[in-house]
Amino acid sequence: MKEILEKTRQNVKEANKEILSQSISLISSAFILVAALAWNEAIKDLISQYFHSGSGLVSRFVYAIVVTIIAAIVASRLNRILQKYKESGSQKPPLSS
Repeated sequence: MKEILEKTRQNVKEANKEILSQSISLISSAFILVAALAWNEAIKDLISQYFHSGSGLVSRFVYAIVVTIIAAIVASRLNRILQKYKESGSQKPPLSS
């Protein structure tokens, strides 16, 4: 009976760690989304300064291309970091201090 209680306590601790980890991840994602939306508006305003108001379609395509290039670079870098982390077999996340 004592073993079952200890195993249950251990499972609860692990579940609590997972819940905390997921909560932190979701909260971080929410802040990242807010930051991305702010950058979205800033980049739109920057592009609109360099293209006259009649070129709405052109400025949207320029904006889409710029954002796509940035996203591809960031995704590529993050994939490299993740790959190195997986290959090293480390227990510590790649970006933690």
